[in-house]
Amino acid sequence: MATTKVTNQPRSAVDAQTITASTTATLSSLTRAIYVGTAGNLSVKFSSGGSTITFSNVSNGYHPLQVEVVNGTTTADGVIALF
Repeated sequence: MATTKVTNQPRSAVDAQTITASTTATLSSLTRAIYVGTAGNLSVKFSSGGSTITFSNVSNGYHPLQVEVVNGTTTADGVIALF
C-alpha cells in the first residue's frame, strides 16, 4: 500500500525527543508540539522573532508550540518535543 504526502495539511508527529530537566536543548527542527508529563514552568525560544518566554504552571498534556529551544530553567518534568 503506497503512502501519499499531503502538503499544507496538519499531520501527527513523526518523531520525538526527550528533554532532560535543567539542560538547554537546541532542537534539530521546529516542534509540532510539546508534551509535558508533570506540571511546572516551561521556558522556550520561538524561532519566529526569536523571543524566549516562560509559561508559568503549565499543566501536563500536549501543547501546540513550535519552538527551537527548550531552556534549562524549565521546571516541568517528562517534557518531550514532538516533530
